[in-house]
Amino acid sequence: MIGMDLKVIMVDGAEHTAPITYAVACAWEDQHPGVSVGSFLKDPKFKQLAYLAYETLRKSKITVKVWPQFIETVADVEFVPKGRQEPPDTTST
Repeated sequence: MIGMDLKVIMVDGAEHTAPITYAVACAWEDQHPGVSVGSFLKDPKFKQLAYLAYETLRKSKITVKVWPQFIETVADVEFVPKGRQEPPDTTST
């Protein structure tokens, strides 16, 4: 998880990309005792992924709703390897 960013797309269309830091990873582990990062990455559960998004945004100073309400605002979550460039826009006018 460290060495990746998380892209969180909200139901209102807003997109946030923030780093998964050690502080984020530790907060996630506190909420998911007994779940290894390896098992999570092999078989992610929706609640675990949503909580990772929640902590990632909070630790990046992005204002989010409190946990139970936050889940209702998430449309999609994507892992983004650091250094990955978005493909250039090739649309011509």
